[in-house]
Amino acid sequence: MSNYKKILGGLLAAAVGDAMGAATETRNTDQIKERFGGFVMDFITPPDDVFARGFKRGSVTDDFSLAYYTAMAIINHKGIINNTTAHAALINWAKTPYYRLAGPTTNVAINRILGKEDTDSGVFKPAYDNLKGTNGGAMKIAPVGLASGGDVDKAIKNAITICKPTHNNSTSLSGACAVAAAVAQALNKDATVDSMVSAGLKGALEGEKHGIQLANPSVYKRILLAVNIGKRCKNDIVKAMKELSDIIGCGLSAAEAVPTAFGLLAASEGDVEKAVIAAVNIGNDTDTIATIVGAMAGTLNSYYNKKQLELINQVNRFDLEYIADKLVNLYE
Repeated sequence: MSNYKKILGGLLAAAVGDAMGAATETRNTDQIKERFGGFVMDFITPPDDVFARGFKRGSVTDDFSLAYYTAMAIINHKGIINNTTAHAALINWAKTPYYRLAGPTTNVAINRILGKEDTDSGVFKPAYDNLKGTNGGAMKIAPVGLASGGDVDKAIKNAITICKPTHNNSTSLSGACAVAAAVAQALNKDATVDSMVSAGLKGALEGEKHGIQLANPSVYKRILLAVNIGKRCKNDIVKAMKELSDIIGCGLSAAEAVPTAFGLLAASEGDVEKAVIAAVNIGNDTDTIATIVGAMAGTLNSYYNKKQLELINQVNRFDLEYIADKLVNLYE
């Protein structure tokens, strides 16, 4: 049986989460409710005080657009994932309007690949290196899982290859490998939320062995904690949001955003809409968390919403069906 529907579901739910979260990013939950008159439940035009200001309703941000161009690079290189593939994704993405939203780590890496001056240097560089560990790898990595054919080990290996040019540190790679592994596991017909969490934990442990070793919290242990919080609050998603935000955090660090996404996956029991809406309204780096949990839950449940798909494709000039078809044909 083809995994086309699962792959399209992962792509679509990730894009929907990103586009919805574009309007709420940087605010906390109370500020979101105050600004928008309650939880954001649909696409809205990003206000003028967020990173995505000036973007249209339904536009994705750097999160899913990087995932999209990563998928394109994988397709264009016939499923071969190496440094050339990773660099092609970044260079092609840097030519798009989404590039103005580039995170600090990704921006420096792209400049380095393009041979531009590296301003990330000087007396503070060793200390600055230890402050890295962002979620920029995790937010773009779902296509690696979707191109794995359900092979978790393959997804972990390829996630490291894709992310090393931009996020070559233990924290970022741990988060990215956790997400790629969970998405890969979701492709399997017997996949469950629990089996995805187990795959994610395996990815987190493997990923943290690679790259510059940072003095950051353990992504692996925080996923365990976040999932426990999520399961405890599965009958009250708003309580889960509050607990995850207060205890784990929802910020730029992979040690916050990735575990919180897993916590929401557990709290929602894999329900795509419940998980994505919770992520969009949880506060701080909402678009990233919604992209990640959307990719995981959307793949598991073969998510589909025709109106959302048409809007995402139209506004962003994407063709998610084409991407899904090409990714599934890499291994079927």
